[in-house]
Amino acid sequence: MKRMLFLSLGAIGVLIGLGFILPAVALWRHEGSLASSNVALLALGIGLSLTGIGAAWRGLHASRS
Repeated sequence: MKRMLFLSLGAIGVLIGLGFILPAVALWRHEGSLASSNVALLALGIGLSLTGIGAAWRGLHASRS
């Protein structure tokens, strides 16, 4: 049960993080620069994605500890 919880939360975290990253990167590509609020959303998305990857990794290796 714990393993599935971490895997699910990890997948959700990665998807939500990508939802913040991709629009910011598209705006960056189109405009050539980012406003400070968009940089903050980009950083939030990166943090969420990395945390989601970590949670999924922990879920994959939870049964081995």
